[in-house]
Amino acid sequence: MGRFLWRIGVVAAAAAAASAPVSPAWIERTYSQGWYPHAQRALTATSNVSPVAFLDVLVVIGVVLIALAVVSVARAGRGARWRMCGLRLSQAAVCGAVLLMAFLACWGLNYRREPLATRLDFDLARVTPEAVRALNATSVEAMSRLRVHLPSRLDAWPSRDDASRTLVPAFDAGVRALGLPDSVKPGRPKTSLLDAYFTRAGVSGMTDPFFLETLTASNLLPFERPMVVAHEWGHLAGLARESEASFFAWTVCLNGNEQAQYSAWLEAFVHTLRGFDRTERQAVVAALPAAVRADLRAMADRTARDEVRFVSMAAWRTYDTYLKANQVATGVMNYGEVLQLMVGTRFDRNWRPMLASSRPR
Repeated sequence: MGRFLWRIGVVAAAAAAASAPVSPAWIERTYSQGWYPHAQRALTATSNVSPVAFLDVLVVIGVVLIALAVVSVARAGRGARWRMCGLRLSQAAVCGAVLLMAFLACWGLNYRREPLATRLDFDLARVTPEAVRALNATSVEAMSRLRVHLPSRLDAWPSRDDASRTLVPAFDAGVRALGLPDSVKPGRPKTSLLDAYFTRAGVSGMTDPFFLETLTASNLLPFERPMVVAHEWGHLAGLARESEASFFAWTVCLNGNEQAQYSAWLEAFVHTLRGFDRTERQAVVAALPAAVRADLRAMADRTARDEVRFVSMAAWRTYDTYLKANQVATGVMNYGEVLQLMVGTRFDRNWRPMLASSRPR
């Protein structure tokens, strides 16, 4: 009876932690600006030591434990099988509760922090069709200017690790520019055992919420890597919402080297295309330099080659449910909301975002 009550207590504690009504201001002050930065530096520094993803180890352990549980139920006698099944299910519930509390403590409570837009000089009234088209024109000009200085062959671009190392100074500057806690530790990009799933589901990267490590898909193209790595580092900086991590990545890459800047403007171009109808989109793409069109075509070819439609649809539906459970009301649509931040935020002449504290009063 004591063990049963203990298990009920653990599950109840996890449920209470997940559903407790806590104000975003308290989360921002106590967790996101308080506890989390210390935990992030320690966990990411530890996981960076190993080229093997710690999450993979956790997944393997989980699979082994599930297999052992199934075997134990199968081997139980007829009279004991239901009792053994109940025991294993209660143990699974406890494990799930512990993982949930670890998720919240290590990273998950960042979903409840104050929106990034409240920190920026952001005005939704600036988000107009004209502003979106203007940003598209700026991205076309920037891509055309930058692409001629970049390698024509994809295998001549820097490796993932080299590209990540050169991105660190811009990352540190991005952390300061957004007023995030100093000394955020960037993660060592790793390839996971989950890579086969990533490539088939169209997932470009992931931040491990337990060990705070950076995982990237193996089929990323070189000009995509800076934005994807910086996006995952935005999650490490405590920006849980996808739109905010993407905005952070865009800010970082715009202030990086030419390869990072090209990655950022390519991202902006893709997002701003939705401001045109189909005929206009075709005309805009056709007017791009041949090298830029080749990069867009390489992205489309990669998607057609690697993604499996039913896997991708199942993955995004699952992730949509996960995001909504973590108080991101728009679910996976939150990815697209980065365009609002891009257009609605005021930048200085060096493409550094202005903060709300600098807004004229």
